[in-house]
Amino acid sequence: MIMYENINMITCGMVNCYVIRGEKGDILVDTGREEYRDHIETWLMNYNISLIILTHGHADHIQNAGYFSKLYNAPVMISPYDMRIARDNKARPYYITTPVGRLMKKQTEMTMHLHMNRFEPSIFADEGMDLSPYGIDGVIISLEGHTKGSIGILCKSSVGYDLYAGDAIMNVAVPMFPMIAESPRMAKTTIERIVTLAPDRILPGHGTPVCKGDKAYRLFIDRF
Repeated sequence: MIMYENINMITCGMVNCYVIRGEKGDILVDTGREEYRDHIETWLMNYNISLIILTHGHADHIQNAGYFSKLYNAPVMISPYDMRIARDNKARPYYITTPVGRLMKKQTEMTMHLHMNRFEPSIFADEGMDLSPYGIDGVIISLEGHTKGSIGILCKSSVGYDLYAGDAIMNVAVPMFPMIAESPRMAKTTIERIVTLAPDRILPGHGTPVCKGDKAYRLFIDRF
């Protein structure tokens, strides 16, 4: 686990899971791949997980959702638009959108063919959903583009506002457009929305946090 000023980030290979501390229990954001289950579970011993939020339906972010939901008796929240790919990552076509995406095409295809461990969502996420009933001062926002049902969590933190962005932004060397997208047009609109929101920290599903004041943050804002 890496600590960034009260950001609880669990690195699982090239994928990040996060824990948001809440007044009614802690929220696990994404659950990683099955091969990292023991590693994640070890870190989660430090928390009281009461809710699991999945930013989108790709296997590298959701493969442990059913396991952790049962282990912690925690409901799972996901957009209804991503339940189809949560059952089969190959169910909808996607486009490679960056040169890095072309380089990573083989890895992406391997991820898309991962076995999908089934889970039953208890809560369907929607734009503007208030998360105060779950103990945090935040809302769900739509980050459509990478997938139809990609969502983010915008919440207050010790530094201002944090955005848990899933794969709407990938910080691979530099903050960039998602390497693949079901809708590149919507992915661009989502990036523009994030720039307008100007959160103090952007917490991506891949790569390190992008914090206001850092060179990477300025590059991201200027590029988009």
